[in-house]
Amino acid sequence: MDAEVTLCLGNPYIMVIQKIVHHPHNSNMSNYKNKKDPKNGGLVATEELGPTDGMNDNIKMMVHEIRNPLTAISLAGQSIENAAAHTDPSLVAYTEIIAKNISRIEEILKGLLCPKNKTSELVPTDICDIIEDSLGRADDRIFLKKIRVIKSYGFGLMVHADAEKLSIVFLNIIVNAVEAVKEKGKIWITVYRAKDEINVIFKDNGAGMDKGVANHMFDRNFSGKPKGLGVGLTYVKEILEQHSASIRVTSEPGAGTSVVITFKLYQYQ
Repeated sequence: MDAEVTLCLGNPYIMVIQKIVHHPHNSNMSNYKNKKDPKNGGLVATEELGPTDGMNDNIKMMVHEIRNPLTAISLAGQSIENAAAHTDPSLVAYTEIIAKNISRIEEILKGLLCPKNKTSELVPTDICDIIEDSLGRADDRIFLKKIRVIKSYGFGLMVHADAEKLSIVFLNIIVNAVEAVKEKGKIWITVYRAKDEINVIFKDNGAGMDKGVANHMFDRNFSGKPKGLGVGLTYVKEILEQHSASIRVTSEPGAGTSVVITFKLYQYQ
């Protein structure tokens, strides 16, 4: 009997499905790995520490296979940049996007090889700084679609937060908005205080969603995108629950989407 387990390794966007094969003759085969037989060059089973070793080997192989085409993309990007510097300098902005995303993929691969079991720590943080960090991560997509981002921020709006995790929340919402709007579309980001709470509103003039999609968008394994995995917004909801924050979405087909996230205001004692 075969089984599949899902590993979340380092980066919340990366999940690896590892198949464990049950050997019919030896239920303890997970403690062994293959090694060349010095006599005939074939493979023999040798005892190893545990089942995770095989998983690590598979991860290393996957990282290796990803890095091969990544290196080719990087070299091609550098060649285009060198040529563009003399012929069409406007293309340099696009090669910079290529380089930036190659670096991002490399960071994800490093997270796969060396996962960090970091505990979440909530500290007083200016929420607008976190939003700006998320916009910086999405600026290539915004640039390519010529999207206008209209911002309205309050001053000194502090929340108890894990800035890295909240940045992932905002990035997911911003990317969804970018994908929903047409070229030269608009995204509004509004942050304001309402008594002892802070409201963060993301609004776009994109395609919008019908109720069937909107009602299930935070469900695990559900996605309204043809190639979606249904994990991004589920993770968003989990992070917000860790921050005692609420989220509500209003959307209509053809009328865009509005996402409102409400946090408790952090007040210095």
